Amino acid sequence: MGFISALKSAFGMSFEAREEVRREINFYEAVEAHLSWKLRLNDYLAGRSKEDLEPHTICVDNRCVLGKWIHGPGKERFGGIGTFQQLMDEHAKFHYQASKVVEAHQAGNTVLAEQILSDQFAHQSKKTVNCITKLHMQVEGKDKD
Repeated sequence: MGFISALKSAFGMSFEAREEVRREINFYEAVEAHLSWKLRLNDYLAGRSKEDLEPHTICVDNRCVLGKWIHGPGKERFGGIGTFQQLMDEHAKFHYQASKVVEAHQAGNTVLAEQILSDQFAHQSKKTVNCITKLHMQVEGKDKD
């Protein structure tokens, strides 16, 4: 396989197309931003946060940088790819679970909020980060699943 063919192998993407995706979204920053939610939610539950978190805002998955990319350029480019579709689904569930933590806390049920955070949210966070990583690897041509 020649050099140019190798560059086009992942999703049939050229080097230029990969560079364009890199300009659109920084997958490392997307992972970090979503991993930081656990700390943000822990701080919120412990009363150490000055953030005004609202469940109806948190549950909307197209407000963060990754969500804007998923529902915009990412969907245009990768909408038909299974890995992308899985990321889109898991990312929406991530925001839903984060909103449920805040919702339980605001309803006065901190025990439930902590349970959701440590169980459902933690599980969903891991799934979302894994999807981001897998798509990133595919874009970079390092995983062709």
